[in-house]
Amino acid sequence: MNDLSGLYDRETLQYWGKRYQVSTGKILDQVIAPVLLSEERRALGQVQVFYPLPGEDPRASWPFGYYSVSDPGGGKIVLPILSLKFLDDLCIAYAWLQVHNYSLETISDYVAMLKYRDLQSLPPVLPTLGIPVDALSDKEVDELSLGHFVTARTFILAHELGHLRFHHAGSSISNEEQADAFAVDVMQRTPLPPLGIMVFFMADAQMEDYPPQRNATHPLSADRLRALAARLSDRTLALKIATLGKFLAEPDIQASIIAVGKATNPADLGPRRPGAPATLRQSPGATDQAFNGRFVGQFTQFSDPDEPGAIVVTLRRSGNSVAGEYSFGLGAGRISEGIVDGDTLYFVWEWATSYGHGTLHATDGGAGFDGYWGYQESRTDAGRWTAHRER
Repeated sequence: MNDLSGLYDRETLQYWGKRYQVSTGKILDQVIAPVLLSEERRALGQVQVFYPLPGEDPRASWPFGYYSVSDPGGGKIVLPILSLKFLDDLCIAYAWLQVHNYSLETISDYVAMLKYRDLQSLPPVLPTLGIPVDALSDKEVDELSLGHFVTARTFILAHELGHLRFHHAGSSISNEEQADAFAVDVMQRTPLPPLGIMVFFMADAQMEDYPPQRNATHPLSADRLRALAARLSDRTLALKIATLGKFLAEPDIQASIIAVGKATNPADLGPRRPGAPATLRQSPGATDQAFNGRFVGQFTQFSDPDEPGAIVVTLRRSGNSVAGEYSFGLGAGRISEGIVDGDTLYFVWEWATSYGHGTLHATDGGAGFDGYWGYQESRTDAGRWTAHRER
C-alpha cells in the first residue's frame, strides 16, 4: 500500500505541518548548510523545500514520499507532511519501546501489515502499538524520540541534496548509494549522531516491493545497505545496518516479510518482551532446568560467519518435551517438536514460510546452549546458535 491518506485527518496534518516546516527548516539552515563545502554549495545552487498535504502532490499520501527534482538553477526537495508525521510517530514508538525494554519488532510488523493487508480502515500508529498518550511526558522518551526524528530528517534532507548535487535523473541503486554516501559525509561533519537512520530503514524495508518495482523512487537493496554501513563511522549503527542488509539479501527473508505482513492483525501489536510472540506478551519464568527459560545470545549463518546477529530464545520444557519461540530482529519464529535426550535438544524451527531442524547441546550445567540449525531436513547446514539464560 502506498496510500496512507486515511491514517490522519487533514486538520491534524495541517497542525503538524506548520511545526514541521519550522523545525525542518532549522535543520537545513542551521545544521546542514553550515557544514557544506564551497563546491557543494556551488553545485547545489538555490534549493527550495516544499511540504505538500495529501491531494497536493502525487506522492503526498505515501509513507515515505520524499523526493527531489533538479533544475539548472538548483532544484526542489519535497517532504510530504503525511510522510513526516508517519516518521515522527514511528520515532515516538521506537523510543518508548526502547526505554521500556519492549521488542521493536512490533513496529516492523505494523508497517508490513500496512503494506500487505487490505484493511478497511487504517489503524493509527501509536494506539495500535500500545504507546500511551502521555508517552512524551517521560523526559527520556521525549529526548530519544526527538533525537531519532531530527537525525532521520537530517539524513533524508542530506540524501535528497545528494541527488541534487549529482544531478541524478531517474532511480537506480547506484544513484541511491551515491546520495547515501553524500548524506553520511555531511552528517558526519555535524555534531549529530546518526541514530534515526536505523528507524527509517527498518520501516522502509517493510514497505519495499519484493521483487523491487522498476518505478521505485528510492529502491532499497542489500548492496545499498552494505555500502551505507561501510560509510558510517558509528560502528554499532553500521553493524545494525549491515545486518539488515544481510537479511534482505535472503529470498526467504523477503518472502517472510510479506507473509508476516499478510498475517498480522492490529490486535497482535501491543508491547511485548523481546522473543515473545504476539500471543505471549511476557516470557515465562526461568528455572535451572536445561532448555527452559529465556536465553539471549548470537546466531551466525555459514554464508556470512563474520557477522553474527543477536537472538532471543524462549523455551518451555515439560518433561523431555520442549516448545517455544525465538526472535532475531525480523519477527518471532516458532520452535516445536523439541525432544531432550540427555544434554541435547532436537527441534524443528519455523519462521513465516521457512522451516528447518536444529540440535542444541546444554552448556554450563543447563544455563546455556550451543548448537546448529539447518534448512528443511538438515540440522547443521545453515549456521550456529549460542546463548545463555537471562537472569
